[in-house]
Amino acid sequence: MSKGRHRFTLVEYAKPVALVEQISAAIERPKDEARRLLTKGGHRTAHSLGFKENPITTDESGTLAIKVAGLLRLGPSLELEIVPKFLGTGDGGGSWREDFFFLATLSRHGRLLASDRLRASGGAPADLSVLVARAMTAMYWDQHRRPLRTYRRVKETDFFIDGDIDPFDLAFPEASGYEQEVIRLTRNNRHNAVISAAAKSLVPEVSDPRAAAGLLRMSGHLGEKRSLHRTNASRSRLPSRSRRWQPLVDVANDVIQGLGMSYQRGAASAPGFVVGTWQIWQDLITTASRLGFGAQRVHADIPSALGSRTKLPGGSVTPLQVYPDVMVSPATSRPFLLDAKYKGHIDKGRLIVSEADIYESMAFSQATQRDTVILAYPAPASDPLSAVGSTRAFEQVNVGGIRVIAIYVEVRGISKRGGLSAFSSRLASDLVTLTM
Repeated sequence: MSKGRHRFTLVEYAKPVALVEQISAAIERPKDEARRLLTKGGHRTAHSLGFKENPITTDESGTLAIKVAGLLRLGPSLELEIVPKFLGTGDGGGSWREDFFFLATLSRHGRLLASDRLRASGGAPADLSVLVARAMTAMYWDQHRRPLRTYRRVKETDFFIDGDIDPFDLAFPEASGYEQEVIRLTRNNRHNAVISAAAKSLVPEVSDPRAAAGLLRMSGHLGEKRSLHRTNASRSRLPSRSRRWQPLVDVANDVIQGLGMSYQRGAASAPGFVVGTWQIWQDLITTASRLGFGAQRVHADIPSALGSRTKLPGGSVTPLQVYPDVMVSPATSRPFLLDAKYKGHIDKGRLIVSEADIYESMAFSQATQRDTVILAYPAPASDPLSAVGSTRAFEQVNVGGIRVIAIYVEVRGISKRGGLSAFSSRLASDLVTLTM
């Protein structure tokens, strides 16, 4: 492989790109090897995200990526960047990366991640690894005055008795004191070890010297911690006194377990920082609804009885249930259903709702006794709206008293300061207007 780092870009669901030829020329290897790297990278991604099929396909027309976005490592110096279809790269800059990382972390960890540090600008970082590094260091220094401590049983030797001592040692102490077992509230724990290990693993991948220096400073401030093995990286919830550290520990775990930036030759189990795009969209719509209408007025993924199933010939009966994404009961308008839709005819330039989505909406309406269903699609990058959270209705379907309204919603710019709040309030306002 030639020296330096090679990066290639695909836009999700866009027209196939002659990526095999580009990679083959860059690494000066046969096309079959370039095709093999793409296939293996796609398989790792599918395994990591639980997909049944490879999200990256290559044939005579080129290479296509679906259902996934992020940074995929194909080799030690070979990267594939997959841009979500609703963000695109039309601005020619890197603002989409900030929006993507913001949405990815919001989806995975259910909270706003260092929003004040993730602002789109002309100097937007070119690497997702830099965004991860900046977010981690910002979160650490925000909390460092209240260290992450846990109780740990340790052995100490001292003449001052502060723990459990063996009766024999009490009668015959060592020259340095009594050997005793003491419980200490200490920073030397597996959670800090995870943060430190994640910071160290990111350093070689970060192209921005300041971001790399921030990781080293954070790791140095944590000091030498207990050794960390991949198998004991903590996924448990932190105690309530340390709950403020949970988001940082979660992100650090992602880096350690393979959703970070590291790639090891011969042991490439880590796909890079990749996420399923439909899940990002559904999580965003759910979170924004709760912020815009209030959590008490929004219910997500609640099973609703549509009918029953009868097993023949035995006659055993089981309920037939459906699961609407979001049920909203606004204070100033009629209740309605909100269903997050990601893939549809809109991707082919045809602004119509598919028959399958109409039938599903009718089932949701009948099961919940709500006559209005709103289908929310991400606004296509080719047809941007005026502001983040803005909506545009493109079709309404009426069937037997059931009203199905299809809209698309602008996402770009959500990583700016206050972007999520603006997205939520504007979306809620537009939905209320639609349902009146």
